[in-house]
Formats: sequence, C-alpha cells, structure tokens
Amino acid sequence: MITTVNFHLIKACNFKCKFCYATFNDIHSKGLNKNEQKQLIKMLAEAKLFRKINFAGGEPTLVPHICELIRYSKELDFETSIVTNASRIDANWVENIAPYLDILAISVDSIINESNIESGRHENQETVHTEKLVQIAKACHKFGVMLKINTVVSQFNYQETLTNFINELKPFRWKILQVTRVEGQNDDQFDLVKITSENFEAFCKRNKQEILPYIKVVEESEEMIQGS
Repeated sequence: MITTVNFHLIKACNFKCKFCYATFNDIHSKGLNKNEQKQLIKMLAEAKLFRKINFAGGEPTLVPHICELIRYSKELDFETSIVTNASRIDANWVENIAPYLDILAISVDSIINESNIESGRHENQETVHTEKLVQIAKACHKFGVMLKINTVVSQFNYQETLTNFINELKPFRWKILQVTRVEGQNDDQFDLVKITSENFEAFCKRNKQEILPYIKVVEESEEMIQGS
C-alpha cells in the first residue's frame, strides 16, 4: 500500500546539482497557485488514501507560502514532511514550523565545500555550511521534528566518510542513494557523475562502520531506484 504522496510544488531550484533526477525540464506548465494547491491537498485528505504528504521540488522552500501549506496539511490530519537543501531555512524556521511538521529531510552529499561546488550544490558559489546544518539539527531535536538525511553518492563524494558528521546531526534515518540515470532528467551530464556499484557499496560499508546504533541507514542502489 502506498502511504505517502509526494507533492512536487515547484520545479525551480536555487541549486544546480549535476546529478539531479528531478529537474522536470520536460514539464512546461506554470504550476498551481496557492488556492489550487490547497484545494488539491484537501482533495487528497478527503480521499483518505495517504497517511503522509511530502513536499518536494525543485526546492520547495522557494514557495513563499510553504509554511502555510504545511500547516494546512497538518490541520487536515496529514503526517507532514518536506525535502529541502536547507539553503532557505534555519533554526528559527524549524522552531516556528515545528507544531505542524513531522519530518524534515535535508540533502547532505558532502561536508567539503569544493565538492559541493563542483557537483553544482551551491548558489553563486555559496554552499550550506556544516555549522548551519548542525544548528538546524539541534532545533529539530529540541522542538520535536524528526530529522532525516538524504545523501546521493556520485563521482564528487564517493571517497568521503561522513559518519562523524551524520552522528553529530543525529537523524533518525540516513538514506544513501547511488546516483541514477533518469531519462529526460539528467541524461546530458550523467557520464560526469556516475559511479560503479563497487564504488557505492564501498561508500556504504565505510560509512556504516561507526554509525550510531539508533540511526537507521537505508541503502538504495541505482537498480533499486530505477525499479521503484
């Protein structure tokens, strides 16, 4: 049974990650306005087919009324979640949205600025610094928001060890994904970012060795992602 609906609010993103498979360059619609978005959320709630609604993009925090949508969803008894690059949020944002947000998922691929810039995970050469991520994580734990970390393993970070930093963030779940080719989304640059299955397996094995026992590590290979 599918329990989660992913609501891709916007295709725009302030980062240009070379491996991204959610560019939506094949979609030329302007998207829904706020009232239409709320109407759709209400229809989903009334259908009673999904337990959780996950806001995604693009970068969903570029939507000016994202907090209003999260609150509205919670008022309709959804479990709420958002996936973000964390560039437009901070600890205060977490504190304010905490009564209405169940899960905050943050994309963290590297703790090395140069690697993030090379991969396209930046805005005008500005990346999300580790100090900010730590403060956001602390706010999640303080105000009762469950923290999840997503990491895409690619040519830019497959040799890194993130274990100590992930342990510092203390997410309940760490999803490690192998960079994956998706037709029409990232074909043009995939040869620059691809890694072998052996590279991915080595990254996972190395990074799981000293992970805190209460952090659930989920590995998704290219084959698994394509199959889903």
